[in-house]
Amino acid sequence: MRKKYIYTFLALFGITSTLGFGCKGLSQQEQASIQPVTLTYWTVYDDVPQLQKFATAYKQIRPYVTINIRQIRYEEFDTLFTNALADDIGPDIISTHVTWLRKYEPRLDPMPASVNVSDVQVTGSQFSQQVTVTPQTNPMPSVRGIESNFVGTVANDIIIRNQIYGLPLALDTLALYYNKKILDQAGIPEPPHTWADFIADVIKITRINGAGDIVQSGVPLGTGNNIEHAGDIFALLLLQNGVDVVNNGTVVFAGGIERATANHPTLEALRFFTDFARPTKEVYSWNEKQTSAFTAFTQGRAGFFFGFAYDYPRIKSRAPQLDVNVIAVPQLNDNAPVNVANYWIESVVKKTKHRNEAWDFIRFMTTPDNIAAYTTATKQPSPLRSQVATQQQDPELAPFVTGILTAKNWYTGKDIDRASQAIADLMKQYLLPYADGQNALKRDAQLVVNAATIVQQTL
Repeated sequence: MRKKYIYTFLALFGITSTLGFGCKGLSQQEQASIQPVTLTYWTVYDDVPQLQKFATAYKQIRPYVTINIRQIRYEEFDTLFTNALADDIGPDIISTHVTWLRKYEPRLDPMPASVNVSDVQVTGSQFSQQVTVTPQTNPMPSVRGIESNFVGTVANDIIIRNQIYGLPLALDTLALYYNKKILDQAGIPEPPHTWADFIADVIKITRINGAGDIVQSGVPLGTGNNIEHAGDIFALLLLQNGVDVVNNGTVVFAGGIERATANHPTLEALRFFTDFARPTKEVYSWNEKQTSAFTAFTQGRAGFFFGFAYDYPRIKSRAPQLDVNVIAVPQLNDNAPVNVANYWIESVVKKTKHRNEAWDFIRFMTTPDNIAAYTTATKQPSPLRSQVATQQQDPELAPFVTGILTAKNWYTGKDIDRASQAIADLMKQYLLPYADGQNALKRDAQLVVNAATIVQQTL
């Protein structure tokens, strides 16, 4: 039951002590409840301006809480986080990528059922102020609430052994970007609706000179090391072909492949992906000698690009003149659509000295209104079921929102970099010619088994 304490006092020379407004008349318990708290918040995604707005709004109701937000480079996060924890100077809150969650789980604080904080309201003039301190016990989202309110993959990802390890502010999915000018020049009036249409368009767009060099790529696809999101795209193809990468902590994409024929679904997905990098194939449009897929697309040298919503501002920043449109990824079966989820989770670090305030700030940020504000500012899909229908009406977000209810996070291990490299190596080795007398199917099956073994080692 909430209790309200109202204290009135005079201040002739400004407001001092805790909060800057003094503690006269407060009991020790009330003073302790509003002692100054500073939270350090590390984020990787380029969302600092919106997070700072949340921090400012939060300080209006809890002026004793200051939140310092720091953006960390993706490639530096792990080293900085590890060193900071070792030196006991780590952050209180971090944005952790969904594919990092199992790695960092031992360093994260499971969400409590509720948190204890105090609302503070200051009214009156500088010389006669009235302070209202309202102790609060705020309930945190429950497992059932997350399963009901968030899109499906969220509960599967953030709930580990019935403990909740954070909450998302947004949830991204793969879509297909295309260069309208290139499609027009190739005589393609509409973007593809099916994979068959996509293949036909890639063939029309790709241009190769007399020396065999790719002058214009239909799509950067087929390799692993120079394609952003290669692992996500391959996972998408597997999922559409009815194959999970990981299921209940076990790698399953190599299941039954030792006895397989050429139509094993994993081999079919691998063949489809890599054909775009085989010079002998009609769809040949990419190889490992090319620059990165993102660079080729932003330089106007590729017709298509598989990317997430967060790629859009990156593309427009790099190439503001590019006439870019986005469509939902083609589906193998329109009656059973599937997509790949890519998102960040806001979590509390186990070593924090301010557990209540840290979790309460995450609770505050992930209210429906604040999630709507965040996704509007960052132009990303919402993770809340209640906001899907509205976002489907937004032309810019619709291609990403279309598959959000059936999107999955394909990796639930502790080393996404090693797992992604294993898949990239699989693609590279699969493209190599067969040795004389080598059984092609047996070699390819063994390559898949080898990749699956490495991925399993990271779980």
